[in-house]
Amino acid sequence: MNAIAPRPDDPRHALAAPAAQEGRGLAELMSRPLSDADLDRATAELAAPLEARSRARRSLLAFRRGAELFGVPAVDAAKVVSATQVHRVPHRTNAVFRGIANHEGELLLVVSLEAALGLPPHELPERRVMVVLGTGRDRWAFEADMIEGVLDVPANAFRAPPVTVTASRSGCVGALASTTVGEVVVLEPARLYALFRGATS
Repeated sequence: MNAIAPRPDDPRHALAAPAAQEGRGLAELMSRPLSDADLDRATAELAAPLEARSRARRSLLAFRRGAELFGVPAVDAAKVVSATQVHRVPHRTNAVFRGIANHEGELLLVVSLEAALGLPPHELPERRVMVVLGTGRDRWAFEADMIEGVLDVPANAFRAPPVTVTASRSGCVGALASTTVGEVVVLEPARLYALFRGATS
């Protein structure tokens, strides 16, 4: 079927000429030969060691807890499992340290991320998960509403958090990151571990 040209008084008529010009401009740009500087820059990027290129990006495990979108370095996330029953430990359980959970024979030390960060409590969904961080003695689990996924975030998407944000999260916020799923509050695992150890001592 032949396309029907817009009438002179149709608003689309005013857009037709600029769109055609834009199309020609794009074609000219794409057909333009690369300069020596362009070639040098592309060659240098490809020749850069993989480690150097990877440092320009960071992988985050992003998860939601209430209205907050948090992230931790993916390298520090051991696994994500279905939430399971948490057993209180007499004389040890408190606001931050909730107790112990058994996941496939592994005993997990379960903490409350909300209490550790000073967040207001909220009702967890029925289907929720546990995020397990760390290794060895610094291996901790906490519940999250849902997992957004592992995000590959460019280094220039990170910025220092305002002092008010850091202070209101018990000093555990290392950065804010602009991502495809929204602004992520990036937590520093080492600072979290220190809080968790303090709650169990």
